[in-house]
Amino acid sequence: MKIKITTFIALITLSMFLTSTIYAEEPTWLFTVPKTENLREGHFNIGLLYFDFGIADNLELGIHGIKYSLADNLAIGASIFPFGAPYIVFSPDVGSAEFVIGAKASPYILFAGLEAPVSDKLKLIFELNNGLNAGVRILPSDNWTLDLFLVYGYFSVNVYKYKYTTVEFTDFRAYPFISFAYSGRF
Repeated sequence: MKIKITTFIALITLSMFLTSTIYAEEPTWLFTVPKTENLREGHFNIGLLYFDFGIADNLELGIHGIKYSLADNLAIGASIFPFGAPYIVFSPDVGSAEFVIGAKASPYILFAGLEAPVSDKLKLIFELNNGLNAGVRILPSDNWTLDLFLVYGYFSVNVYKYKYTTVEFTDFRAYPFISFAYSGRF
């Protein structure tokens, strides 16, 4: 466990030295939480955990499912991966950071995410979605995105009722993940 966390921190530190000022298009999902925007028509994200296409200006289809943007800050969709359910997501204006909150049919009904820019090429991301996820999104060069994150594991909660209520968290472990995407146009 200590080796995983140490490796993750080393990769984050290395990524801070590799940042530059080139702006890249990004995926329309955080790690496991959808954003409200879609890929534009004719654009795509392909990579590890990404295979999404903009088939119309407000409609996206791919490995994550189908998503339709109703407005700049509101979208509906049905996901295949990661949580397999219909959802609605809202993004209130919070300045330079992006905050999303939504509801899905199952499991755990509510989800939320925060993406806060550190520089033009580095963003911190925190999610609450069947557990707590945290990491960084790195934009190393034009059209490329690298995500390094920890998933604090899809825990289950047991509630025992005897004289007093006891809540027990089980299966709460951190798992490191890496994903990347190339954003392009047909």
